[in-house]
Amino acid sequence: MDRPTHLVVGLLKKPHGIKGDALIYPVTDEPETVFTVGRRLVVLDAEGRATGRELVIARCRPYHRTWLLQFEGIETREALRGMRERHLAIPVEEARPLEDGEFYMHELVGLAVATAAGEAVGVVEEVVEAPQGWLLDVAGRTRRHLIPFTRAVVERVDRAERLVVITPPAGLLEL
Repeated sequence: MDRPTHLVVGLLKKPHGIKGDALIYPVTDEPETVFTVGRRLVVLDAEGRATGRELVIARCRPYHRTWLLQFEGIETREALRGMRERHLAIPVEEARPLEDGEFYMHELVGLAVATAAGEAVGVVEEVVEAPQGWLLDVAGRTRRHLIPFTRAVVERVDRAERLVVITPPAGLLEL
């Protein structure tokens, strides 16, 4: 798998108000450090590729569980037309270095999955965002499994061993 050039940090949901503010759903654990005045965000297309359009944050503030951002040069809601449901990203080199135990979601693809007892489950094919949370789409030898990516199920992710260790609830691997 190719290493990504950008990391998704938010989803531009829709214009907010009449003066060009945008409602952003954060896709980062640290929105207060990412959404800052002067930060350049890259607009991605539906396949996750950079479109060549960059937005510079002129104003920002948290708003309930989302963020309201205004971008330089965008002063009306019409100027945001065509950007609804677009992911916003930063270049990988602008992300802070990861600490021990941290990882990016895209790094899960290709990792082996095993139970805490050592039973091989399969390999992560995709990380899926569902209304109830993130799911690991795992290809096993005879079937596919959707594994909830929660603390109750995922015991640890080991980047060095390229392994996800799970403690599945009874019956999860039989579904």
